[in-house]
Amino acid sequence: MNDKLRIKFWGVRGSYPAPGAGTIRYGGNTSCVEISAGGRTIILDAGTGIIPLGRELMQRKRPLELMLLFSHLHHDHTQGFPFFIPAYVPNTDLHIFGPGGTPETVKHVLEHNQSAETFPLSLRDMASTKQIESVRESQVIVWDEENVRVVGSDSGLSSEAVVIRIHKSYAHPGGVYVYRISWRGKSVVYATDTEGYVGMDRKLVAFARDADVLIHDAQYSEEHYRGMLAGFPSTQGYGHSTAMMAAEVAASAETGELVLFHHDPAYPDDWVAAQEAAAKNLFPDSCAAFEGMEIALSQRELDRMDVKYVKND
Repeated sequence: MNDKLRIKFWGVRGSYPAPGAGTIRYGGNTSCVEISAGGRTIILDAGTGIIPLGRELMQRKRPLELMLLFSHLHHDHTQGFPFFIPAYVPNTDLHIFGPGGTPETVKHVLEHNQSAETFPLSLRDMASTKQIESVRESQVIVWDEENVRVVGSDSGLSSEAVVIRIHKSYAHPGGVYVYRISWRGKSVVYATDTEGYVGMDRKLVAFARDADVLIHDAQYSEEHYRGMLAGFPSTQGYGHSTAMMAAEVAASAETGELVLFHHDPAYPDDWVAAQEAAAKNLFPDSCAAFEGMEIALSQRELDRMDVKYVKND
């Protein structure tokens, strides 16, 4: 069994896809991150980045068992799911979790997204075996040698279990789940679509404490956020952070590395690079996510993989 927890970024933009010459370096697909832990594959969000990920997974030519975690159910985090090829394959097992007021909320949203009025193929037409469940913040998702299940606590679990804890952020309209994925003493926190405000989200800081990697929303520059950028209105209250807000959380939580995520689709590559530079001033171990970027964690040491921009044909 591979002893490394690996992270790969397939979509790093927010709001809507942004293809074009100005987004070549960081990529234009919307949110999708792949986590590999002990042979298990966990997918965070199903923006358009899940489409090339699905093609890559099909190259493995074996039955697939996958977990998909939705941070929330806004369109830019679900829009790639109808085009996710493994979901149409009968020998694929999909465990799908996300937020909702009832256990059926995620399923109902996915069904609506693929209703006859909006898409030619329904959720039922996807031939994979699907477990779809809305979970609560107080619950823990466990994937161990036996199965995938939702439990009330993380006590008494195998050291080989992948354990996923949940923190609900209320800074984004409708609320967003922040996930902490842990395996063999290594942990990754995925905090997209959250807004720092003044003084940070102290509950998020506590939730992310000592994480090896913090993936944090950093959609806007400080000038854009405060309405001081020509041509752009203030975005305070929109539920998204700046690079400095993300860096403040990483510094306060003493995380190993900060990955800036959910870049504004209007920002060309040089603007995203400027966000990265700003974050480094406060938290030196910061980087801006780009499509194809990989990070490997082993023995609580972080090794940046030598991966450049990967074009997904």
